[in-house]
Amino acid sequence: MAKSKASKTRTRIDILRAVIDKECTAPICQESGTCRHEGEKDAARHMLGRLLEKLKEAAGDEREERARMWAEIYERGYDSHGNTYHQGSKYRAGQSMKERAAGIRADIKMARRAGKAPLVQEGKGLVSQALETYRFDPVGEAPDQITFRVRIGAGYGSIRIGVDNIPQEWGWIAEEVVDYRGEKAIRWRRTKALAGLEAELKAIGEAYNADHGSNSMTDLFMKAFYVFVESDDPATLARRAEREREIRERRA
Repeated sequence: MAKSKASKTRTRIDILRAVIDKECTAPICQESGTCRHEGEKDAARHMLGRLLEKLKEAAGDEREERARMWAEIYERGYDSHGNTYHQGSKYRAGQSMKERAAGIRADIKMARRAGKAPLVQEGKGLVSQALETYRFDPVGEAPDQITFRVRIGAGYGSIRIGVDNIPQEWGWIAEEVVDYRGEKAIRWRRTKALAGLEAELKAIGEAYNADHGSNSMTDLFMKAFYVFVESDDPATLARRAEREREIRERRA
């Protein structure tokens, strides 16, 4: 089998090092006390230096090429094998789940604070006294009574963002449907405003996340963690309130 270019280069390096390190045993050199082959050693040292420099340059080119390739993969989100890659703007390797959850809480708190700043009239348009990026932010402009919860899920594999105290008329639309028994029932559907709020909360969480090559087709999951946004519709809240009432009555 023919040797590769890299293999041939390594062989030449080994030969040159052997020439440089070999002790001269020629009788004439030992008798005179001066090695007549020192010029060969100098030539070998010079050639070895050139080869090592070429290897260093080639390694640098390879690192740059790999960096460029991975930058393209992260930009489009997947590689040629269908593995998905993503790195959020606030993701930091080695960051603990507690630190990530704290960062998400701080971002939500900042959005709420900025959203409460009044809009003032200047000329023909409205100008916010808050940060410009939060002027029309779903989190900042959500109803004041809404509260948020950020907690780490079981097993430290997820972060769950809860949305509580949602005004029914703001967040939910009642639709009359026919259930599996053929009876009429009410199904609650999210309004556009609530869906937009949940999407923004998901984006806030994913900014701290990263995917290092997941592929659902092969059950390979390489995300740093999972982000879930949770909100309960009026029917779910009513069932929970009923269960809590029954529990209180049994304990009484």
